Amino acid sequence: MTTIKTRVTGSNSAPVNSAVVTVMSQTGEQCAIAHSDSDGQVAVAELDPGMYTVVATAPGYQPAARVAVGSGAGVTSLGEISLVRDGDAPTPSAGRWEIDSGHSEIEISVRHLGIASVRGRFTEFAGTIVVADEIGSSSVSADIKTAGIDTGNTMRDDILRSSAFFDTEQYPLARFRSTGITPATDETWTLDGELTMLTSTVPISLELTYLGEVDDPWGNHRAGFRATGTIRRKDVGINFDDTLVGGVAQIGNTATLTLDIQAVRV
Repeated sequence: MTTIKTRVTGSNSAPVNSAVVTVMSQTGEQCAIAHSDSDGQVAVAELDPGMYTVVATAPGYQPAARVAVGSGAGVTSLGEISLVRDGDAPTPSAGRWEIDSGHSEIEISVRHLGIASVRGRFTEFAGTIVVADEIGSSSVSADIKTAGIDTGNTMRDDILRSSAFFDTEQYPLARFRSTGITPATDETWTLDGELTMLTSTVPISLELTYLGEVDDPWGNHRAGFRATGTIRRKDVGINFDDTLVGGVAQIGNTATLTLDIQAVRV
């Protein structure tokens, strides 16, 4: 006889207790049924040698199936069966991640003269992503050096660093601190937070997509993220308003933020 063992977890590797694990033969006959314990562990014993389909289900989760081959006396381990919550987007592994600024980019885009956009990027920033076992308890923090703005035009960059815009001498950092994260779609999350620039702290919401994980050639484990959002510059005290003849604003009030982030697990 053979025994099939597995551990049922959520997408964040946390155990799912009281999951129902059903073992079926290749003809569709139910051979055994068991429940996971508080650590998500399940063992189904006294099975004849052969090939089985193991299905794990739990309330609020999408079912998942694995194939197990029992060759006789002993234990067949399936490792973990990971369940995805209904409506949840994928999540990274739990732990602490540091943003790799050398392989990340923060871009800002603002309408110019009402007909096109001017884009720039911040070249100096650092941040930490803490992924909790319960994803809603995760947090993100980041500090951006505003003097690192680069739009590809030296004169424009100097103006942006002046007191008319970022006032980088008095306020060298823009700070983001998350306040919550919630599912938005099957692919995205809503990352809520507060952005502090100049003398103002304003709420901001980012649409966040987790892009997956990979081991790099240097022994690091990396995760990728993409986030987008908007902010009104006047809300943070950037009140420059050079309206042209005909009422067209030289610079739009709404700035679009795009963040492409690689983070290394520490």
